[in-house]
Amino acid sequence: MENKKAFWEWFEKNHTDYNNFNETYEQEAEKSVELLDAITKELKKFSEGLFVEISATEEKKELVITAQGNREFFADAYALVASAPSIGSWEFIALKPALGLDFNFQMADVTINPDEILFMPLEADEYPDDVAIRLYHKAYTTEEGATRNAVIVGLYAALNMLLGEKNSTLDLQYVDFDDMPHPKEQTFPFSELKDYIAYKKGKRANAGLEFPAEDIKLSEGKIGELPQLLVLNRAMKYYSFTEKFPYMLAMTLDIKNVGENALPTGNTDEIYGIEDVVYKGIFKNKKGHFIATETYNGKRNIYYYADSKETVESTLELLENEYETCTVTTKVEFDPFWVLCEQYLDA
Repeated sequence: MENKKAFWEWFEKNHTDYNNFNETYEQEAEKSVELLDAITKELKKFSEGLFVEISATEEKKELVITAQGNREFFADAYALVASAPSIGSWEFIALKPALGLDFNFQMADVTINPDEILFMPLEADEYPDDVAIRLYHKAYTTEEGATRNAVIVGLYAALNMLLGEKNSTLDLQYVDFDDMPHPKEQTFPFSELKDYIAYKKGKRANAGLEFPAEDIKLSEGKIGELPQLLVLNRAMKYYSFTEKFPYMLAMTLDIKNVGENALPTGNTDEIYGIEDVVYKGIFKNKKGHFIATETYNGKRNIYYYADSKETVESTLELLENEYETCTVTTKVEFDPFWVLCEQYLDA
């Protein structure tokens, strides 16, 4: 995290160069590119997945830290902004905010404005709770090339304007594109997309519940020649309160007694006792949520999300220092959008 501190120290020393960035951008294009290159270079020392957007005039100065829709780096953006000091009249924002429908993008030879965008809800029997849409724009073409790419970039930018970077990434499970709807397809104005997303999310079984009842699924599979056993909490798949429980606890139990299939053998009471301590300390105390356990190749991996590091630390203090049947290692990560456990949430 030293690079996080170093970035803000650098910006504090150099922020006056950016105080009238809008004017520089309009009048000195080459100079504005140099300024963007300089701040991006410093930002990359903290996180390779982050970029900046700057809007600065005499009246208002904003520095947006964006992950360009890559949810893997959302936590980095939030962590960096949370550590920002007070620097002049600058406002620091994690991820592009929603700005509404007042936009008119010129992308290559294509103009993208909200009045010319339609959307159609898509439904899939196997994923009834997913929010899936098709966006229509008259300039879209199925042929590979600059025009198609420009339309796609413009439509994603339109989603960011309407919904914000976080929601356009996390609330939409699937997006595709077409030029104009077929006669039998029912479409809606782009301006109604936000309401449709809210409606779709509101229909989900656990909508609005911060502590839904667990929905445990047992799954057996194989990785190579070895069996894999999964215990999944399906109630968390579309969970809306991840930012309230941003700390992931990953525990690995290295099991000493395993059979030919590399699964535990003999007395497993001690292993279950460890799981019970963590379950009571985090979930039963309403300090977080159980996500999954995975047993494979002589190890059991256990995943929870908790409201704070203190919750995790106080829970781990209840465990023994040593166990006869396994060794225990733990890792805690700041992951407010639950990216690190995505594979278990979607399983």
